[in-house]
Amino acid sequence: MIEQRNLRERFAIRGGERPRAARSIGAAVWRGDFYMFGGFGFNGTVKPDDVSDDLWRYRDGWRHVFAGGPAPARYPSLTDAGDRILSFGGCSYSDGGITFHNDLWSFDGSWRKVVTQGARPEQRYTSAVAWHGGSLVVFGGCAREHGPGAYFGDLWRLAAGCWERMHGPEEGPGRRYGFGWTAAGGTLYVFGGYDGSRDLGDLWALDLVRLRWQKLPSIPEARYCPALGHVDGKLVLFGGRSKVNAKRNLSDTWIFDGEWRQHFDQGPAYHAKSAYASDGSVMWLYGGEGPHGHVSDLWRYDSNGWRLMSPARDDDPILW
Repeated sequence: MIEQRNLRERFAIRGGERPRAARSIGAAVWRGDFYMFGGFGFNGTVKPDDVSDDLWRYRDGWRHVFAGGPAPARYPSLTDAGDRILSFGGCSYSDGGITFHNDLWSFDGSWRKVVTQGARPEQRYTSAVAWHGGSLVVFGGCAREHGPGAYFGDLWRLAAGCWERMHGPEEGPGRRYGFGWTAAGGTLYVFGGYDGSRDLGDLWALDLVRLRWQKLPSIPEARYCPALGHVDGKLVLFGGRSKVNAKRNLSDTWIFDGEWRQHFDQGPAYHAKSAYASDGSVMWLYGGEGPHGHVSDLWRYDSNGWRLMSPARDDDPILW
């Protein structure tokens, strides 16, 4: 069952409006376009209530779509579900405190809340999500502002409108958040993240039919909040940073096709907590944390390497 809310839409003149610098934005490629929802810092601050409910689309330029959908959120998890985008969870600020979500929303030109049955995954953000064969899979994430038990390693599946917990943290990658993830060819891939005490640098693959994990070879340095995509049958890993060493920032690009190799094409400078998504032929990367604050540049990676599609605005904030 789908519950529809009152809708509002506001479209910007092409080229006349574009998103400001921010981090922790959810993203998906849908019908060839790059979509971003939510995020933190669009008003140029790091205040806890500087959280967005904006939806943006990039085709040949930016288009701002505001459609009265989910609550403002940091790190909602978006995925292409064929005829729609699905958005799960996220982190907001309300009543003077941080709140986490476990609701599910659908966007097909307008937002609708998806009503489900059964016990849902606990509220969380930074989960990996994947749509395959008419089912949605959700893995991992974080809640309760990093206190005891804040890191999840469970796997959930939503099929025929009902949630089912498939396993806990004893299987697969274990408890973590801030990992890079992407779904391609019936497989969900998860790289790195943070488990509460250390940066992680392992690569895992989940068969979305059998729901079984496999650990794959890994060479790149352990990291938190990188971007992970898939292009031309290969995984693309970019950037991120260390959670345990705040001065360790990364801007490297790695390719995995059964073996890892570093790609030395000139690409983005240091970015972490970026909005990123891919569709098998193109990977998009927007904003996130830069060396001195949030950034607003848009990059595209394809078989020809990195290409800057939209340079940073002149009002990117200096925050640190």
